[in-house]
Amino acid sequence: MLKVFNVKNLLNFLFFFIIFYLIYHSVHGKYNIQNYLILKYEERMYQDFRYNLKQGIADTNMDILAIRNAKEDMLDEISKRNNPTPKDGETVIKID
Repeated sequence: MLKVFNVKNLLNFLFFFIIFYLIYHSVHGKYNIQNYLILKYEERMYQDFRYNLKQGIADTNMDILAIRNAKEDMLDEISKRNNPTPKDGETVIKID
């Protein structure tokens, strides 16, 4: 009866219990591997959306500034961005 409660057996039991606990909760737990990967994907999507939103705001601010100041070169860039096809008289050079 005393051999069951010696330190070696208790440590082995504790080790296997911890391993079982970690395996069980990595599969069936609230924060398992699948939820971790989904969270990682959502964070990446959020960062991409936030970057695109900031870039769009910066572009809009530059457009408003160009229209307000009525600078020809900036207005030309806005029109090229809105209509990327070349106008009459423009030459398109393709660089490989």
